[in-house]
Amino acid sequence: MTRKQSTVALSSTEAEYVSLSQAVCEAIWLRNLILELGITLEHPVVLYEDNQSCICIAQEPRDHKRMKHVDIRYNFIREKLQDGTFKIKYISTTEQLADLFTKGLPRGPFEMLRSKLGLYG
Repeated sequence: MTRKQSTVALSSTEAEYVSLSQAVCEAIWLRNLILELGITLEHPVVLYEDNQSCICIAQEPRDHKRMKHVDIRYNFIREKLQDGTFKIKYISTTEQLADLFTKGLPRGPFEMLRSKLGLYG
């Protein structure tokens, strides 16, 4: 999910963390919708992140110097990870499928991502 952020971040890690918290909110809503439809989820919802510092901050509940000024409302990500609702996995920037829809890509990366979606043309 790509959208313009409404806040100014002092670092790319902070910006990614704020975006991750927004993604968790959206995923919580979708998860609840699925559960209301009577579908059971046997595994945690997996969110993919390409910023390893952001993943480290979300997974480790210790204080990080670069994040001490971030609003506490974003720290609910840790709670959701600890209760097993979500899982965060690293994905390389070159493998982000969303880039296919949000960026103008050169032919090689475009065709690689397109084939991962099972689209050929």
